[in-house]
Amino acid sequence: MSSFASSAVLLVGNEQVPVEAELGELTPPKGSQWAGLLHGVPQRLAAAMQRGAEARLCWPDGQERSVRLAGVPHTDAQGHLLVAILGEGALPAG
Repeated sequence: MSSFASSAVLLVGNEQVPVEAELGELTPPKGSQWAGLLHGVPQRLAAAMQRGAEARLCWPDGQERSVRLAGVPHTDAQGHLLVAILGEGALPAG
């Protein structure tokens, strides 16, 4: 299984914010989908994603992938918002 953590930029509508992403392949694989957690997503952008706004992740090397929510965002023990996502296309290289 391939997995990695990386800094990325989340684009939702015409807003963009830096986030930290923990990504990995789905096991068993479900076509060209992968999953992960995003840290540092503002509540307003998580809410926009819940309403169906288009979202994309962009990495420093120029790779970009469409993502969508995989469940309801929640907070961790430190009170930080965690957003579970499903990504489309091949898992970006770590």
